[in-house]
Amino acid sequence: MTVPLETLLSASPYLAGLAVTHGEWLADEPQAEPDAAFSAILKVTAGAGREAQTEAEVARALRLAKGRAALLVAIAETSGRWTTERATEALSDLADAALDAGLAFLVRRAVDKGVLKPETQVDNSGLALFALGKHGGRELNYSSDIDIVAFFDPARHALVDGAEATRSYTRIVQRLAALMQERDADGYVFRTDLRLRPDPGSTPLAISFDAALAYYESRGQNWERAAWIKARPCAGDKAVGEAFLAELAPYVWRRHLDFATIADIQAMKRQINIAKNVGAARVAGHNVKLGRGGIREIEFFTQTQQLIAGGRDPALRVRPTCAALAALAGANWITETAARELTETYWFLRAVENRLQMREDAQTHSMPETEDEIAVIAALLGEPDLQAFESRYVDALNQIQSYYAELFAEGESLGSGEGNLVFTGSDDDPGTLETLSAMGFADPAKVSATVRKWHYGGYAATRAAAARAHLTELLPALLTTIAAAGNADDALMRFDNFLSRLPAGVQLFALLRNHEHLRSLLVSLMASAPRIAESVIDRAHVMDALIDPAFAGDVSMREALIGKIDAFMLDDGADYQEMIDRARIIGQEQKFLIATGLLTGNVTPERAGEQFTTLAETLLQRLFSAVRREFRKRHGDIDGARAALLGFGKMASREMTATSDLDFIMLYDVPAGTEESDGERPLSPPQYFTRLTQRLVAAITAPTAEGVLYEADMRLRPSGNAGPLATSLAGFSAYHKDNAWTWEHLALSRARVVMAEAGLDAAIDGVIAETLAAPRDAGKAIADVLEMRALMTKERPQRHAFDLKLASGGLVDLEFIAQSGQLVAGATIDAPQAPPAVVLTRMGETGLLAEGMRLAEIYRQYSAVLQIMSAALVDPLKDAGWTPAFRELLAGLTHYPSFERLTDDIAAMRGEVEAAASDWYGRWR
Repeated sequence: MTVPLETLLSASPYLAGLAVTHGEWLADEPQAEPDAAFSAILKVTAGAGREAQTEAEVARALRLAKGRAALLVAIAETSGRWTTERATEALSDLADAALDAGLAFLVRRAVDKGVLKPETQVDNSGLALFALGKHGGRELNYSSDIDIVAFFDPARHALVDGAEATRSYTRIVQRLAALMQERDADGYVFRTDLRLRPDPGSTPLAISFDAALAYYESRGQNWERAAWIKARPCAGDKAVGEAFLAELAPYVWRRHLDFATIADIQAMKRQINIAKNVGAARVAGHNVKLGRGGIREIEFFTQTQQLIAGGRDPALRVRPTCAALAALAGANWITETAARELTETYWFLRAVENRLQMREDAQTHSMPETEDEIAVIAALLGEPDLQAFESRYVDALNQIQSYYAELFAEGESLGSGEGNLVFTGSDDDPGTLETLSAMGFADPAKVSATVRKWHYGGYAATRAAAARAHLTELLPALLTTIAAAGNADDALMRFDNFLSRLPAGVQLFALLRNHEHLRSLLVSLMASAPRIAESVIDRAHVMDALIDPAFAGDVSMREALIGKIDAFMLDDGADYQEMIDRARIIGQEQKFLIATGLLTGNVTPERAGEQFTTLAETLLQRLFSAVRREFRKRHGDIDGARAALLGFGKMASREMTATSDLDFIMLYDVPAGTEESDGERPLSPPQYFTRLTQRLVAAITAPTAEGVLYEADMRLRPSGNAGPLATSLAGFSAYHKDNAWTWEHLALSRARVVMAEAGLDAAIDGVIAETLAAPRDAGKAIADVLEMRALMTKERPQRHAFDLKLASGGLVDLEFIAQSGQLVAGATIDAPQAPPAVVLTRMGETGLLAEGMRLAEIYRQYSAVLQIMSAALVDPLKDAGWTPAFRELLAGLTHYPSFERLTDDIAAMRGEVEAAASDWYGRWR
């Protein structure tokens, strides 16, 4: 129906303003022939590109052309002289002409500046502009952006300096975009969006032909394939553009889709929350483009089927939406009725969209909220009956939803329970932003941008097509898990940081897709235990064992742990280097599992210490055997010789943490008179065992492709770093009898043999017992202990409120009480080489220290806190890791109602330890 010009201008302040500005032109142009008038506008536009002498001159010409075209198109469409389809074609043609004219001017200027060769013109410049989306399909809406991509072909040799191709062409494209969209007194031409180029966050505005092809072939996503369905060269060197499209065709139109691609397309479809019964459609406030039953659903309905079938049927490779619907019907992918009804509905909604935008030249797609404003839109459509218009509008939405729901009904929805979760393209989906907000994200736009970055393959973990396919399927569940983790936005940023450093994602994404408890575990531990996340980054395979149903039980059983180590390492066919790597693989995996068991409450802190120690000493034993076998190949054996490893510190007391070093020394015993080994390169006993120790330390500490197993600390050998790496039993005995310092005897008081050959352990224990039982000056021993503690405080002061090892009244003070007790009252305590908590308990039971049993409780509490800190935090002594989530985790695992209560109790415990230490040392002075 025809809308009078007066009605149009009264309803549209924008058009009324244009009518004033272009009054003379409007009066002179015969409106009965809009095609002729529009052809004249295109001719003037093209002429500006060829003839304008300055940028201001070409900018003014283009803006005047746009104003006249906007006025003409609106009048022609609302008067019924043009269909909406013709109006969108005209707007698209104007965009082409404006881009080509602007580019022609900029090419001429680049020639004048010596950037392009003198013979260069726009059509041989090597730079091609592609129209995508509605512009590519010649379906631009009234106030649309234009989506363009710029690629260049260096083989055209249009540049004076070919090495500057990217920089030079990018400057041209950058200036062209400004020429199109910068506003001045004459308005603007078209808002220009360049974000549909490959990986827009990290690529220049102009990209070489080869670089673009390489991106699409290696990292392109299926939604980008959908975007290129409508792509066409619209300006510049169109021969280059056509050549590029020919090269890109196998990427867009795949003759044989693999299963992963089909699954990804299905996932892309199912990311929209579709249901046949979605409630009553409404008019007020409805988004005609993105809302339920809107224009996008028709486009998506069409393009996904083109993607799947177009590789095998070239007849489906058409750009305009309605032409594609007709082609799909012709190939029996949809019915003729569906094609006809969807085409009619499509152009009806596009007509509504144009009326919404032509009132204020606003990029809006939403219907007004009031009846009066809706009536204005209806009037611009020539529909005087508001109820009739609303009824037609609702019927259109319902019809589209019906077709759409049938197409997308198969398969599990990849939307959330609340609504859409769509992250394709470069624009935010309003329904997705609403869904993210409802899920608890405070900044849904940032969430959407972050997830789109993942889909672009911006991280190593998401570059593989298979990884992105898994990620697409994983996303709804992952976002739901992240949203439930507390502070949803912080949790997402932690996951983004994690993903940015993950070297590969296929394995992990597949694992997380199929195991909900692993998703929850990983997301929660990212907040409370960043060390666990780092472990997954370094070795994603460590999570595999968490899916074993036996995990919760096996992780705390010593026999099960040793069995797993032996099953993995004991292979007669494995060479030496493979044994070294296997030790690292199983070591990292089991450290991860024990730490995870601790942080999830499946393993107590005390049992975790025992298991970390079992892991360390078992690997040490197996590596010693492997080193010994390898060493024999060249240096042979020493007949009758025996070797042993003596552990100190937390290894000796079975209290190791996730980050403990190995404190040990090698002791050996050889028959008197033995001169050398019997290998092809014989060594004397001291040389033999020193080099054997060096090989063992290297097997433990050397970095390989599988990482480092442990750091080794051998400073507790006789004479410390100045002494030989391996010590004879006789030398060890003599040293501790005559030359050892008090601190060395303190360390010896909880030493433990962790590996010994042929009964050497009994001999070593005998030397230790003899050393500790020897008469000593108790007062001097205690004075030495206090001096050592004072020196430690000076050289290694407390660095954090929870630096419980070194804090005054902390773990070291408890260890010194226990160890000094072994030196001055070992016979009374009667617990040789026992862990500190056992010694403290015995000191209480025997009356040596009234607070002994309480101190043992405090010792266990300190140890539990330090176990959890070591398992959870990358650097426990930096505040950055002490998030609210970690504090809550720490309090929960130590059985406190709150972190504040734990903090208060720790402070009180330190006071108790300080008082007890003062009493204990005071009695010996």
